[in-house]
Amino acid sequence: MDNPRLSVDQFTRLLEEAVSQLPQEIFKDLNLGIGVVESHRLNRGTGSGNPAYTLGEYRASHSMGRGIVLFYGSFMRVYPDMADDARSKARIMAVLKHELTHHLESLAGARDLEITDAKRLLEM
Repeated sequence: MDNPRLSVDQFTRLLEEAVSQLPQEIFKDLNLGIGVVESHRLNRGTGSGNPAYTLGEYRASHSMGRGIVLFYGSFMRVYPDMADDARSKARIMAVLKHELTHHLESLAGARDLEITDAKRLLEM
């Protein structure tokens, strides 16, 4: 039997569980926190010209601060089999860790992952 589609509330709960499993010091200066957007986000800057779904995004602004957003709609398009299970939580955790790496690099003045992501987009 197929697992039922993951609701945005279930997605958010899995994200909260993932956050609770990480050391709290890595969230330092993440004043905007971590949020979920119900819509999807497309990135049209790929090398092939075919858009790619953005699963998460680190946002840093001098005026507003720093935060992370995960796009529920993008997850559901990329992983239509997402359910309230360990595999879906692992997918969310992987994206969360990726975005937290952007955050930590930003605090350190580094851009290594940002550069790697840009190169990966050009290869798509």
